[in-house]
Amino acid sequence: MNVINRIILFFYALAFGAVSLLVIALYTRIFSDAQVWNEFLYLCSRWETLAVAIVVLICSLYLWLQSISSHSNDVTANEAVIVQGKMGQVRISLVALKNMADKIAVSTAGVRDVKVRIKMTKAATKDKTLIPSFKLRLVVSETYNIVTISDDIRYRLNDYLSKYIGIENTKIEIDVKSISDDPSEGKRHVV
Repeated sequence: MNVINRIILFFYALAFGAVSLLVIALYTRIFSDAQVWNEFLYLCSRWETLAVAIVVLICSLYLWLQSISSHSNDVTANEAVIVQGKMGQVRISLVALKNMADKIAVSTAGVRDVKVRIKMTKAATKDKTLIPSFKLRLVVSETYNIVTISDDIRYRLNDYLSKYIGIENTKIEIDVKSISDDPSEGKRHVV
């Protein structure tokens, strides 16, 4: 669940908690019926009540659509890859895989800068195991062949993942966001 959904769900839960407390107060007759009816009529005549009702309706529809949408291949809650070894399971954090992909890409000739994103996806196999899916955004030099650079990165990353981690058939998507021969563009600045 992403951050926006969590924020909406937080306020939604607070609103339903307040409504529950109000129902309990009405049931226990803390307030008189005439006073409650008078306040209800006043509240229903305000434009702010309509605005809040529309916002709540929109949030409800959004959360409902999110719950029924089929994001079956995206799994964002996992923070590690679990690999089965001879003596048991090994958890490899996504941060470690991201750093490894970053080092491989930066060490490739012609790459000036890289931004790596990883998400867990279900494999196309019957057991639906989770495998990392890489997306690399590159700034490359104009003096190098872009296809050769991307093939080299894919080969080295796949080789590393299969040889040292035991992960096969990883999806690696490469986007070239800029082509430049300016040494200052794409350089990482350490502060």
